[in-house]
Amino acid sequence: MVFDNKNIVWAKRKISLLLVGIVFLLLSEKALAVDFGDVIINEVMWMGTKASASDEWIELFNLTNNEINLSEWILFAEDEIPQIMLHGSIVPGGFFLLERTDDQTISNIFADQIYTGDLGNGGEHLFLKNDQGQIVDEIDASLGWPAGSNNELKASMARQGDGSWLTSDVGQGKDANGND
Repeated sequence: MVFDNKNIVWAKRKISLLLVGIVFLLLSEKALAVDFGDVIINEVMWMGTKASASDEWIELFNLTNNEINLSEWILFAEDEIPQIMLHGSIVPGGFFLLERTDDQTISNIFADQIYTGDLGNGGEHLFLKNDQGQIVDEIDASLGWPAGSNNELKASMARQGDGSWLTSDVGQGKDANGND
């Protein structure tokens, strides 16, 4: 085969384009990667609300400056109930609200997703895994929930900045009966 300058130049361009494509793919994969703690399980209403013990909800929080696609992520308990296949995305610094059974659990805030399956009042070991199967966050409350109140107060378990948990009766949502 005879090579001339045209063939050599064309071959170099093809190789250059291929290398640029590979670098782009590698950089875009890195940009989309989600590390442990980038999205956290931020608040859990494990006992239900004053309106109904079945009205449980879970809130996720995006700690990054990037929108994160939650499609094919999973939030699940070690005993496999609940097992929630997530869809949608979570904005930078934003919340993602999961309401059990219907969108009336918190009547004045629209749910980002509805799920089924109850949280055990005695505790759960919860995992949040991304679409690559990596654990992004977990709560090991298998020996009992570290916060929240199942008495008449019905207060959620909320994560503090240092990662510890507190019982929070302060919220923006109203239950199905309009209670704070």
